[in-house]
Amino acid sequence: MGRRIHANIMKYIRGTLISNFGNFYAVAIGTLLVTFLPMLPRQLLLLNLLSDFPMISLAFDKVSEEELAEPKEVHPHGLYTTIITLGLVSTIFDFIFFALFFQRGAGVLQTNWFIASVLTELLLVFSIRSMMPAWKSGVPSGILTGLTLIGMAAAIFLPYFPMTADFFGFQPPAFQDLLLIFLMTLLYGMSNEIVKKPLAKFLVKHQTLS
Repeated sequence: MGRRIHANIMKYIRGTLISNFGNFYAVAIGTLLVTFLPMLPRQLLLLNLLSDFPMISLAFDKVSEEELAEPKEVHPHGLYTTIITLGLVSTIFDFIFFALFFQRGAGVLQTNWFIASVLTELLLVFSIRSMMPAWKSGVPSGILTGLTLIGMAAAIFLPYFPMTADFFGFQPPAFQDLLLIFLMTLLYGMSNEIVKKPLAKFLVKHQTLS
């Protein structure tokens, strides 16, 4: 039980810090490049709300038997390396989304970047469940999967409802924009898995895998 709790705590720490690392630098630098806010404060709060519910449910997530086979230690250097490495991947994709939409005005950028941020953060949850490949990390808990799907659906459909669109400052995205966001989200997930493989080997070699 202790090993299971430890594993789920580390999932939450990795997921929260990696996503915040990417968002912080992307929004801060993006603000210097345009004359409007890349994402409104209300949109940022909603982004955190939609991503935090699945993150909290990691407390009830399943842990693979391979991870439970022996006790794990927390190695700060390994944790920092993981956060910085995968955080840079997140930042790079944030800038890609910014570059795709910033020339089309504030409403388009803010809405599309909001949707992309929610989808990538929620997809990240499944990638950081383990430093093993995602398909070897075991089946996630039902509550984690359910809350993730709800969060993704809310991010996609809220801009289309006039009341929520007006309140949060959304502009209904074009269908081709959604397709582009979905494609880039899948590429982000694949990139995480590609980067995670040599990162895991490096951490094991230096005995800093947490």
